[in-house]
This record gives sequence, structure tokens and C-alpha cells, in this order.
Amino acid sequence: MKNNKQRIGAQELDFELVTLYKSKTNKSSTTALHFDTEETNQFCDFTEAVLEITSDSGIKHGSVTLFTPHTTTAVVINESETGYINDFKKKIEELVPSDSYYEHDDWDLRTENMQEDENVNGRSHVRGTIIGSTGVTLPIINSELIIGRWQRLFFVELDCARSRRLFVQTHDLN
Repeated sequence: MKNNKQRIGAQELDFELVTLYKSKTNKSSTTALHFDTEETNQFCDFTEAVLEITSDSGIKHGSVTLFTPHTTTAVVINESETGYINDFKKKIEELVPSDSYYEHDDWDLRTENMQEDENVNGRSHVRGTIIGSTGVTLPIINSELIIGRWQRLFFVELDCARSRRLFVQTHDLN
């Protein structure tokens, strides 16, 4: 386990790295990042952490996969630019308004997957489906993670502040 801090604009995100698996035959591994989000539609930039995990892996040719196991979150590749993030927040609210009716939140109709302490989060499930990416896979070539010049690797919280996990799995092709 390793504690880290990642600066995201003016925001600092604390997270814990937990190694879940390390191959004995090649350099593949699986790492979990444990952290708490602070707000709806929060962008958590994990680019530096993923670059470090990739570099530390020693993989020359392979790939890295990022995956979120939460249905009300997404993994997004885009620019770390305030205007884009603000535009996203405005447009996702226009497309899937918080104050609309969602059958998922109607306890008189809903009969599946219910929990007593569940949030009213029908909008978050719809937003996650529209974004549609719970994971991405990127190539590692000549020990370098291949991403575009301005691309950043974001975990996006579409629900409320809570404890979350992001899995980073490196794959060695050698």
C-alpha cells in the first residue's frame, strides 16, 4: 500500500495504491487506487499516477487498462482544461437534468437491486450510460504510454461524494 496525492487544478486528491496482483512470469500487474470523491461531476485526473505505474512496471511492449467498477462513474480521456470541464458539467445537466423524474428513483415502482441506504441517483445511472466508458485500454510502446499531447486520464464521478476505486492493469506482451 502506498499513499499518494494528485493535484487536479486547485484541488488535491488523496489516494491509496494497493497492489492486487503481480505476475511471477512477466511484468503484468493489477493495482487498485482507493480514494474519495467530493462532488457530482468531479473530474479526477489520474494521468500522473498511471504514467508512474506504467513506468514502474518495466513493460517495454504491452498495454494498460483503466477500469471503474462503479455504474455511476466513467473513465474519460480528454483535455485538462477548465472550459471543457465546465462545458461538460453544463451540457450533462442539460441532457440529463437532476430535477427530472427517474423511474429508478421511484420506490413505488422499482423492485430490483434495492438497498435501504441507496442514493437517489437515477440521473447518475443515465449519465454513465450516455458517457458509456467504464474502461479504456492504451498501448505501451518502447516503455512509453501512448497518449496524445493534451490527453489526460480522468475518473469522472457522476453521482455524489463517496469512496471509489479505479483499477489499473498492466499487460506485458513479451
